[in-house]
Amino acid sequence: MVDMELLKAIEEMLDRKLDEKLDRKLDEKLAPINQRLDRIEQRLDGVEQRLDGVEQRLDRVEQRLDRVEDELCEVKEGLAEVRTGVNTLLEWADEVGGTIAFPLPKMNL
Repeated sequence: MVDMELLKAIEEMLDRKLDEKLDRKLDEKLAPINQRLDRIEQRLDGVEQRLDGVEQRLDRVEQRLDRVEDELCEVKEGLAEVRTGVNTLLEWADEVGGTIAFPLPKMNL
């Protein structure tokens, strides 16, 4: 029975040694893969930072575009008012031109 216990102890010791050896071999084999994954992760972090910068710039461009659109709307409104005023003046000039001695020239707009 002592021999069985001795064999069992030797088997357990060999299993532990084999597990340790396999773990070391696996670590050796995986080291280059882990290094490459680390480099890929670093590059991805750089890409994410650059993308964040692009998003910030795009946000600023969108804000500026919104302001330009607002200003364009104001210009269009102002243009409509000016056009109405010019048309009113032209009508007035047509009416007044016939009643005074100095006829105003016709405007073809």
